[in-house]
Amino acid sequence: MWIFKDITDRYFKKILDSYQLQADEKTYKGKEAELLIQRNEFARCLIKTISLMEVKTQEDYANYFKRVSDEVNSALQAAKNAVKEYNEEHNTDFTTDLYEGFFTYSLSNFIEVVSDLFQKSPSIITHIMDESLFCNSRNVPWVYQLSFVFYDYILDKEYEFITTKSSRDIFDAKKQLVLKYIQKAADLYPRYEKEDFSDCHEMVNILLLSMRSEENNLQKRRNQDSSTSYMYSYFTQTLYNASGKLIGKGQLGQKIDLLIEEFNERAMNKGPLYT
Repeated sequence: MWIFKDITDRYFKKILDSYQLQADEKTYKGKEAELLIQRNEFARCLIKTISLMEVKTQEDYANYFKRVSDEVNSALQAAKNAVKEYNEEHNTDFTTDLYEGFFTYSLSNFIEVVSDLFQKSPSIITHIMDESLFCNSRNVPWVYQLSFVFYDYILDKEYEFITTKSSRDIFDAKKQLVLKYIQKAADLYPRYEKEDFSDCHEMVNILLLSMRSEENNLQKRRNQDSSTSYMYSYFTQTLYNASGKLIGKGQLGQKIDLLIEEFNERAMNKGPLYT
């Protein structure tokens, strides 16, 4: 399966699970409960329909993203029509509730994220047809492993922002940094593609150390801004911490450090399978 198709299916399933969990936590009675059952069925059918969509070539991705978006919008319209008909028949004033405000909202925004990520990805990543090769494993090319770790960071954060509608803070700057270094890694990889990883380890390590330095600078500025905001709030007696995190290494910084350690170990264990 092409990896951006796999990404879409996995995160759409997470959105469906989150939607159903939130719906289960709310108390619906009588007629509204009937509508909830109907909306849940709409949601499950939508995710199944999207999972059955195929991507046959890399060039088919643009059409795929559009088909997914159109299907999400079509399903929302069907849900709205069902609620409207129900209200007219039973003289009620129910709405699409979480189906529109959370489920459709999350799907629509997330497919835009995946489409944007695809467009900004190097061809060595967009051409991956087998999702089993795109993972955090020493049994795949190092550029796949590196990219997977950082894509995982981006996608998890985007999922969090979309489903919780929380502040993006300095994430966009970090996302831009990640994409820049994934491109650098993709440019570096062909030079050592036929060689053992230990032969290119030094260059990969330099790349990650440079990335860590830039990430540290971003995090430092963010922490300084947060500290300033916190102190201002303290002296105005609000005791409001604007960020919730004043010090410490960011999540991206931790992932970079783990990759540096991982690649150090990978270089010590020579293997002929992949570089």
